Amino acid sequence: MAMIDFTGIKCPVCGVAFKEEDDIVVCPQCGAPYHRDCYEKEGSCVFTDLHQEGKEWKPPAPPKPPELSAEIKDRECPVCGSLNGHSALFCNRCGSSLLGQPQRYNNSPYLRSYPGSQGSQDGNAGQPGQGKNQPPPYGSYSPPPRGSYGAPPFVFDPMGGVNPADVLDNGVSYGDASKLVKQNTAYYMPVFRYMKQTGRNKFNFSAFLFSGAWMLYRKQYKYGAIVTGLMFFIYLLYLAASVFVATPALLSLMEQAGMDVTRGFSPTHEQMIVISQLMTEDPRLYLHVCLPMLCLLLMLAVMLFVGVRGNKMYLRHCVRTVRQVKSADLSSEPNMTLDARGGVNPSVAVCMFVCYFILVNVVPLLL
Repeated sequence: MAMIDFTGIKCPVCGVAFKEEDDIVVCPQCGAPYHRDCYEKEGSCVFTDLHQEGKEWKPPAPPKPPELSAEIKDRECPVCGSLNGHSALFCNRCGSSLLGQPQRYNNSPYLRSYPGSQGSQDGNAGQPGQGKNQPPPYGSYSPPPRGSYGAPPFVFDPMGGVNPADVLDNGVSYGDASKLVKQNTAYYMPVFRYMKQTGRNKFNFSAFLFSGAWMLYRKQYKYGAIVTGLMFFIYLLYLAASVFVATPALLSLMEQAGMDVTRGFSPTHEQMIVISQLMTEDPRLYLHVCLPMLCLLLMLAVMLFVGVRGNKMYLRHCVRTVRQVKSADLSSEPNMTLDARGGVNPSVAVCMFVCYFILVNVVPLLL
């Protein structure tokens, strides 16, 4: 039998691993090693089954190294601290976003392997040459670059990089607000954080273009109804001013200037001078002719106001609704109520389109 190094192998009798200085004897039949005292105490080899089968004792196989997982877990959740796969976008434990968040718990084994790093245990954080910006020691593992494990080239974070556990207002977190917003949280969550941190508004083009319809679509029914009614009233004033005030005044000026009203408004230079003189003599004609334009400017002012204040009004609506849901005893699960009261109302968009079509195409015919 070839000479075998028994160091580290356990004695079959006492179970203690052999050391280099131990007095070791082997069974003459199968070659099993023993401490001399253990063998003399036992009196014979314990592997009688090998003797009967005529086989030799073989050292146990070394333990297999742990298999490397398909993906290294080095992305730490900023909320619960658990480690996730390198390409994971959300925590597999609490569901929080993993994008753009700093290390808080320092659970990553790769971070702890750096001397002087915040999560290391060597206590050299303040020693020269051992700072967290120094390269790792020889033999330590550095995490692979992002994307080396097949991460998608385009990632989407529904929170827009905002931590759902952060506080938006007293008793309201960004996660609570996202349950209420639902659609397009990647836009509204960063906007809410910006307004919270800076105290400034951020212009909302959807609120500017659609005004009351946008507010109704976002389930801000009270203010949406007020703005929609105001816009409807101003548009009716515009139609009335155009039909009953501006048009008769303009036709009267054209007749006094000697123009043929059947050919449209195409005055000559002399006729324009006459119209200007007539309007100078009676300044009220300026108001009569410009009244429809003033109505349109008023509508534009309302749209600008909603565009500038829309996000802040929606933020207050979300905070107020979340507080109402959490303080109410109507549901044992507040998140279910937030889901029910949140999101958008698509039927309002269809209804507003129909109303707009009627207002623009049918109402002028009636006047």
